[in-house]
Amino acid sequence: MSSKKKLTVKRLVIFLVISFLPLSMLIPILWAVYGEPLYSGKNEQLAVISYLTGVFGMMVPAVAHLITRLVTKEGFDNTYLGVHFKGKEGYWFAAMAVKLIEGWAGLFLLWAVFMKGTAFNEAYPNINMQNMGAYLLQLAASIIIFFPAFGEEWGWRGYMMPKLLELMPKPAAVIVGGIIWGLWHAPLTIAGHNFGTDYPGYPFTGILMMCLFCVLMNCFLTLVTEKTRSIYPASFIHMINNSLGAAILLTVFGSETAIKKVQELNSIELFFAMTCFTAMTAVISFVLFIKKDKSKIESI
Repeated sequence: MSSKKKLTVKRLVIFLVISFLPLSMLIPILWAVYGEPLYSGKNEQLAVISYLTGVFGMMVPAVAHLITRLVTKEGFDNTYLGVHFKGKEGYWFAAMAVKLIEGWAGLFLLWAVFMKGTAFNEAYPNINMQNMGAYLLQLAASIIIFFPAFGEEWGWRGYMMPKLLELMPKPAAVIVGGIIWGLWHAPLTIAGHNFGTDYPGYPFTGILMMCLFCVLMNCFLTLVTEKTRSIYPASFIHMINNSLGAAILLTVFGSETAIKKVQELNSIELFFAMTCFTAMTAVISFVLFIKKDKSKIESI
């Protein structure tokens, strides 16, 4: 291994240690203090504590990015903090639109697969101008989530992925990066985030599902980040994914019957229903990302 690659490995390890430690230490402490899982406990105080913990956790990778650059004297070139529109408009548009489309498609899938015998307008009677206004307000309000989303993205896509891409081929880097990102969520998953604690194979099934989801998301997020050389499109994708998915659409537009039928699903069934279109986006993104740039080949 060359000295340059050794330095890249060193920087990556430092970044990952700093990224993983805070949640790995904090969540067990909070669990011990409150005597129940942070994200599936009955204590009312846990709602606020869990939200603050989530926001804190999302900011940690950005802090790890900053500290690693300072400690290893890496400097601040290639930080992905620039804004590059020219020739990249399609990727910026995809960052704004794809997750919104996935959310609506997921809502239709829930009806088609899990609400048989229920007419569409019976399942979603609240799709009207008033509730569309509420949805648009939610879209506007979700900008608050942009900042913690940026915290994760500047760490994972702005630092981890470039380092992995230096060390291994693109396909391997995308998969390994997604798995690392998924494992970073493990303390949250064990504490009931995303899947709760009442499902077959807890918590290992949940950790596995989170790793799978993160690999799928990493395909799209890495594509737009590397193509635009900017972290902001991925931050918008992350923001929309966390605040405007099919689950939120269901609560805004769904009837009591529809919501009840979805609540009858276990968390793993719901996960697969919600990630069907994420998987389609991931496959397209993966192909586009690993595809060789013909213009670069011709110039060699």
